[in-house]
Amino acid sequence: MNNFKLLIEEFLDSNTIEKGNSINTKDAYKNDLSQFNSWIKSKNIPYSQITESQVEKYLLFLGKRGYENSTISRKTACLKAFFKFLLKENIYKKNIMDKISRPAKKNLLPKSLSSNEINKIFNYLEVNNSKNNYRDKAITEILYGCGLRISELISLNTHDINFEESTIQCTGKGNKQRVIPTNDSCLKAIDDYIQFERSQIKVPSENQALLVNRNGSRITRQTAWNSIKSIINKLKLDSDITPHTFRHTFATDLLKGGANLRQVQEMLGHSSLSATQIYTMLDNEWIKREFLTSHPRA
Repeated sequence: MNNFKLLIEEFLDSNTIEKGNSINTKDAYKNDLSQFNSWIKSKNIPYSQITESQVEKYLLFLGKRGYENSTISRKTACLKAFFKFLLKENIYKKNIMDKISRPAKKNLLPKSLSSNEINKIFNYLEVNNSKNNYRDKAITEILYGCGLRISELISLNTHDINFEESTIQCTGKGNKQRVIPTNDSCLKAIDDYIQFERSQIKVPSENQALLVNRNGSRITRQTAWNSIKSIINKLKLDSDITPHTFRHTFATDLLKGGANLRQVQEMLGHSSLSATQIYTMLDNEWIKREFLTSHPRA
């Protein structure tokens, strides 16, 4: 595999002869593979050690460079065909493109809360004295401070909170556990809830649930949902805001702050880096808005 360009030429010739691809298709494939080859070289990655993760990073790179999803989809299809050819020729022992899917043609960006909306929500929770306020604040702090899914939130047990290490352990999809660092504000909200609200409820000793209802049972998804919707309605914010919106905001704000994409993937519990790519696009949208509102000639 010393001459990657030669392998590319062999692939292009094979496709032209066996599949009857047109000159235009051959040229497009050649350009796509040459671009991939240049990126691999720039990262000093030996051709014999190209992995699925590195291909994912390359596709993320294309997204950050502003390529449309339709273009990335075409380039992904080209790489799929190329690595399938390498497998057939016994150059690779497995097809590293098998689990990489082509992106949808249109980016459906999830909603993310603005800093103004976040401030409104937490300022309201500071002065609100309504029933279950401590629990509502703990729910909101955990959703935004840890980026949990609502199913992960309601599954938390008291022993999952490590106040000394400032971490929360949760169980995600596929029963995979992960430990997420969190902030002092989140930990204080949890501690206040345990001391001033949960302790006043008769919770059976065998029930280790962190968040409970007035009967001492673990809260349901609907209870957590209603908690967030009640806050949103009182503040007259966008009715489309849901508990999952806080997860989107958690990821987006981390990226805005300079967090590594792989770290965000781990904290969100995504099995593939590709699933985290959408937040890179969200971050780019924020950059565009900042430019349009800040640049004197925008």
